[in-house]
Amino acid sequence: MAGLRTYLGTAPGVGKTYAMLREGRRRAQRGERVVVGWLERHGRPGTRAELGDLEVLAPREVEYRGHSFPDLDVGGVLASGAEVVLVDELAHTTADGSRQRWQDVADLLDAGFEVLTTANVANLESVRDYAARLTGSGTVESVPDEFVRSGDVTLVDLPPEALRRRISAGKVYTADRIGGALAEYFRIPNLEALSALGRAWVEGDAAEVGEDLLAARGLVEAPARGLLVAGVSESAWGEPVIRRATRIAEGCDWDLLVVHVNVADGAVHRDRGALERYRDLVASVGGSYLEVEAAGPADGLAQVARTRGAERVVVARHRGRLGELARGSVASRLRRLLPGTPVTEVRLQEQPAPAG
Repeated sequence: MAGLRTYLGTAPGVGKTYAMLREGRRRAQRGERVVVGWLERHGRPGTRAELGDLEVLAPREVEYRGHSFPDLDVGGVLASGAEVVLVDELAHTTADGSRQRWQDVADLLDAGFEVLTTANVANLESVRDYAARLTGSGTVESVPDEFVRSGDVTLVDLPPEALRRRISAGKVYTADRIGGALAEYFRIPNLEALSALGRAWVEGDAAEVGEDLLAARGLVEAPARGLLVAGVSESAWGEPVIRRATRIAEGCDWDLLVVHVNVADGAVHRDRGALERYRDLVASVGGSYLEVEAAGPADGLAQVARTRGAERVVVARHRGRLGELARGSVASRLRRLLPGTPVTEVRLQEQPAPAG
């Protein structure tokens, strides 16, 4: 797609729109038919000066929730007879969410136009998450990397101190937005990080540089650990279950969550003391303790395991074979409720000593 040139700014205000307009005027002076399909002025007086006498096409109106929003008029560009069209803000999405501007630009390229356009480094799909985390801002609209790379790319950068001077002078934002812009997004470390991301993207290693920048800032997220859920009741079987679950969790480097299910049958708990001892034991081995309400023990444990993404569930097996045949064990019901999750039974051969 040789007809595309993107002026890629490392941050808002570095001059990417100016660079696009200067090239447009140069092409017009060379005798080419140039029109401006879309231009974001942001209230900047310098933009009008850079625009010069280039022809600006009228926008189309997008209706959304009773309001009208101006946007790029592809039909108007097609009818203009131009050779070169300037389209600012490549990552923009229409107010109704039905169309992204890069898709309109693709249509213009297919129709034979040469397109000069702009985007910020933070708009690139492969970079925007890094930019959002490094600057502390939310993710912004994006454009596919492969679309931008399909044409020529000119990186537009500015030393952080120079950009901050431009902002202070009101050349980037209106006066009521200067304080917030300088205080947050436009801090010097953020601008330096965005510049580094921009240079790295051009060279093809933005992901590596992005990870290095996050690590240097202490923003690398620890890999998620697996979770083991263990079920305990008020009986004396709780401690053997907790001990076995602890050994499994430590061996697999998983977190341990011990769960007691309060069965919603109106019954009064007979031994809260046992549960308090289990809570203390769980804390001593570095695990977490949780109580939930459910229709039955298996139902409550299954719900927690599903919600938390448990790798395994551990429960006691102390019901006799006749009892299992008559009513089913907690483990057998868990296997039906959690077909993809292993269930380990702690088989207790002898009646344990009283919990007290």
